[in-house]
Amino acid sequence: MILDIILSDHKAGRDLFSLAGNSVFEGYAERADLFERFDRLWTAHADMMDEAVLPVLAEVAHRAEPLEEIRTGQRELREMIASLAARAADNSNENDQWFADFHRLKPLFERQVDREDTLVASMIQQDLKPDQIARMTVTARGMREK
Repeated sequence: MILDIILSDHKAGRDLFSLAGNSVFEGYAERADLFERFDRLWTAHADMMDEAVLPVLAEVAHRAEPLEEIRTGQRELREMIASLAARAADNSNENDQWFADFHRLKPLFERQVDREDTLVASMIQQDLKPDQIARMTVTARGMREK
């Protein structure tokens, strides 16, 4: 079911944050693999939300403004994660401010996840018909299998 996919992404994102934040290494370069994995995960998650989840939720348009806030937050978060991953992958990066960047990103990630855990999950459970949930799930799984 779609909620399982969404919640699994949230858990995986939190796990990657934990690994990066608790690493004994000091800089971007040592965390490059973690940031790259996080970038791939969150790009897939954001694409799934944009293409599979939010369009179906928009069919029950009584919450259009919060859904647009989720979409906007998702784009901003995806850009920040991609930027962090790019800086980590750049071996010439002398400005090793990963800790400050990481801690600016964390509350944005948590706020986005909280919005999805509350609003998106409740809309899926309360407002959608089984065929809408099935359509959303099939689309999301198809995207993940690519």
